[in-house]
Amino acid sequence: MPDLHFLLSDASVFLLSPWKPLIIWAAVACWAWLVCMKIQPDATYYQFNLPNWNLAFIFFSGLGIAIMFFGLMFWVSWPVGVLIMFAPVLFYWRHRNQAVPESAKYHIGIKSSPEAKAKKAAKKASKAATLSYIDANKEAVKAPTEKDPANELYTALESVLLPGLENRASRMDLGLGAGGCIVIRTVDTLRTKQDPLDTDMGAKVFNLIRTLSGMNLEETRRKQVGEFQVRSPQGHHKLTVTASGSSKGQLIRIDFNRAQQVRIPYDALGLLQQQREILDPLIPDHNRHGIVLICAPPGQGLTTTGYALLSCHDSYTSNVRSLELETEAILEGTVQQVWDPTNPQVDYARTLQSMLRRDPDVILVADMEDADTANVASESGMKGPLLYLSMNANNTMDMMTKWVQLVGDIHEAAMPLKAMVSQRLLRRLCDNCKVGFVPSDTGRFRLPEGTELYRAGGQVQDRNKVIDCPVCKGTGYLGVTGIFEVMPVTEDVRNALCNGDLKAALNAALREKMIRLQDAAMQKAVAGETSIEEISRVLSPAKKKKKPAADKA
Repeated sequence: MPDLHFLLSDASVFLLSPWKPLIIWAAVACWAWLVCMKIQPDATYYQFNLPNWNLAFIFFSGLGIAIMFFGLMFWVSWPVGVLIMFAPVLFYWRHRNQAVPESAKYHIGIKSSPEAKAKKAAKKASKAATLSYIDANKEAVKAPTEKDPANELYTALESVLLPGLENRASRMDLGLGAGGCIVIRTVDTLRTKQDPLDTDMGAKVFNLIRTLSGMNLEETRRKQVGEFQVRSPQGHHKLTVTASGSSKGQLIRIDFNRAQQVRIPYDALGLLQQQREILDPLIPDHNRHGIVLICAPPGQGLTTTGYALLSCHDSYTSNVRSLELETEAILEGTVQQVWDPTNPQVDYARTLQSMLRRDPDVILVADMEDADTANVASESGMKGPLLYLSMNANNTMDMMTKWVQLVGDIHEAAMPLKAMVSQRLLRRLCDNCKVGFVPSDTGRFRLPEGTELYRAGGQVQDRNKVIDCPVCKGTGYLGVTGIFEVMPVTEDVRNALCNGDLKAALNAALREKMIRLQDAAMQKAVAGETSIEEISRVLSPAKKKKKPAADKA
């Protein structure tokens, strides 16, 4: 008769047992469900170090499974293996409860107390709601139950935010007045009205947004800036809220993930290769002198371009600084100085002058709109640091005219210039539904005959019916790209500027193969990135409607 202990420890006998592998794989299945369905989303949401936790989970699970399979005594090795496999889960539980707010901690209890029932009801309500919130103090906000009067208020807030999140809005504007609360969302630079709210509910939504953002509810006139977070089916979003008021009403601006919007790499801006050949030589150390002017109309990516150009310079080996009215995003290694308009002792120009005394290599001066700052910048000349000066202007000619007027002397304005950059934003065509065609009048667009262009589709074929494109939600566009006009300031261009002849300066730049804004846009259209209709919308001047005679009277 064989030894019983030997048979129990023999792997071949173990493999012949049909129920022991089932017990092992049942434990593994529970572990996998817990880690994949619960811990992974939770660690991502609270921004824990997920790769390190995954390594711990994989290592200890492999060790536990090996002990369960190859242990001498199954009824000893199985619980030991399970304990080792679930050990990182227990450590994660402890680490998580120390890091998250009290309301979000996990607890195990047997008795069903009234507090536990209330928490369970709140959790059920939060699952029913589409959005969940984390306030300015990084505390999870409890969703009210259906019987709670506050549920109507949160439903109204969700009706405002959810359409913007679903349609990839970058910004939302809320205006509250006696006539109600208007809501406008901006998607790919295009503004669209949403369903308005009545005055009473709009006022409550305004206060709820300010409360979540950590603002003072009693202060309705002074400008306030705050942040809170929203979790939706589209992901996790950080909302930057700017609130202000006047005698006519109150305004709230909400930017979705603003830091991500303005942080685009230099090579992803949309600059053409010929245009980069003008700006790239300014990056090496020996060429970091002079002034580069950057302009765009409001809302056309001016901050993004300024940050991208500044990020081309190594901020860890060079002295890179920025002067801004408000920091849109954090640039690693860059000294970002925000001007305080409430301090009457130090104005914008004096702040720039103080920065120049610290021997910087590169400076970005955002929103330069006053003559004193322009004079301080122009006085640094060609021997000073490289200055990127951004301002609001419609095109290169308007920017140059504005720059000369601010400096006051055309010679001093022209001498330190290295380049001038003008830009606009165009919506990108959705690759899933764009439609190609060959225009019959290619000569009108100065294109070779037979050139294929593309237009927005917005719809796709699904079996036997036509539906809205699920990628772009039927708009035909998805995202934006920049078009640029980069004007090199060569000696011929500078001489023409010093003589006060802006048209001659432009012609001299064209002889240097400068690409006009319209030509850059057409290259994007030929490449299939945008459409002729979108180019016309952005670059064609808006025609003013004539008022009827009765209106004039």
